[in-house]
Amino acid sequence: MIFFFASAGASSAYLTVSEIFPMETRALAISFFYAIGTAIGGITGPYLFGKLIETGERSQVMLGFLLGGALMIIGGIAQAILGVEAAGRSLEDIAKPLSAQAAESGGGPQPAGAAA
Repeated sequence: MIFFFASAGASSAYLTVSEIFPMETRALAISFFYAIGTAIGGITGPYLFGKLIETGERSQVMLGFLLGGALMIIGGIAQAILGVEAAGRSLEDIAKPLSAQAAESGGGPQPAGAAA
């Protein structure tokens, strides 16, 4: 049951992180967030739980699961406080594309055939 909720939390975190970046960098933001999260969880998780299992005490393993649950709760609270409300809004309204920002400021690449 813990893994069910942890998976749902992680999946939504990967999708949420991309919403605050301009369209041109969203894929990079998702991949970077995924790589860092996978590296941290893939290295520390098995090591920590291996050490807890080595103790031979179920209570130690339970404490590991409680620690994981507490970290998920902290992540949820951080999102509630710092997160961007994106429900029902287009992603372009949340983070303006870089090409639109460049066009508004008069800079950036000109379309082919445009007069300078």
